[in-house]
Amino acid sequence: MIIQKIPHYIDSMLTQEMARMALEGGKVVIAWYTNQENKQSVVHSHPYHELIIPFKGSMVQYSSAGSLYTLHVGELIFFPAEQFHSGKYDLTDTVSERLVIQVDADIWESAAQRCGLASPAWTKEVTILNADSVSTWDLRGLFERMAQSPYIKKQYQNAILESQLVEFQLLTNQIVEEKHTQAPSSTNALIAQAVAYLQENYTNPDLTVADLATYTYTSREYLSRSFKKYTMESIHGYLTNLRMQHCRRAIAAGTSILDACTESGFSNYSSFLKTFRRLYGMTPADYRNQLNELCGKYQLDLLEQTKTLSASAQQ
Repeated sequence: MIIQKIPHYIDSMLTQEMARMALEGGKVVIAWYTNQENKQSVVHSHPYHELIIPFKGSMVQYSSAGSLYTLHVGELIFFPAEQFHSGKYDLTDTVSERLVIQVDADIWESAAQRCGLASPAWTKEVTILNADSVSTWDLRGLFERMAQSPYIKKQYQNAILESQLVEFQLLTNQIVEEKHTQAPSSTNALIAQAVAYLQENYTNPDLTVADLATYTYTSREYLSRSFKKYTMESIHGYLTNLRMQHCRRAIAAGTSILDACTESGFSNYSSFLKTFRRLYGMTPADYRNQLNELCGKYQLDLLEQTKTLSASAQQ
């Protein structure tokens, strides 16, 4: 099977920073994820588009902007860049197998221009394609072929990937126009309002649950219960995850750990360090060192890949 050539991760989440490094080496990253022990991802966003196809095991559920999306095996969900979301992977079974596709925003936009489509609405919101349409047009097979781009001569890679993205975007536009899509399983306007407020104000160190309740004109107790139901996170946990993502990105960009902490909305440095270690199993300094090591590894891998492709072209 082609999928055997796709990187396989078991109970492992690719962080935004690591994925960004991988996308610097190409324009599309495709991976096969198996979740057994790791049942849920934290709320996060990323600067690239993400597509997910569960192909075996449990249904999965995603939360985004106050809506819940239940994704069955064979369906495809699309998250536009910078869309905050989180996932739960054990709705019906103990194991979830998913194909995850991450697409650089620049090549996505270049493909969109070639399509000649006038910025269709589905490219700006979470969209689910039903299993029949995914199967009919063999979208999984399309992505599995895209995963083989490292084996293509470097001078052909971008052109082929862009052509494949054009194919995907045009097919998806047809599927959406024919209404072969799935609606959110549930939506709550109050929680959408609360989530938007948190995403706009999380760097404020004085932001509290009481402030959020006041803003949404509801009680703390009701808001907390509803928030947990529609985001799969407590308000405090959601806020912490937003701040941690901002902090990790700042560290990856070279900001000092203290400044990254402060700029992300954490008011107590000692508490921040304890929370970081609890969530990620390492200190912020360890994380920075890990990113530096991975950056060096990606650069070496890219150099080796370039040499291999160059040697193949000369034969």
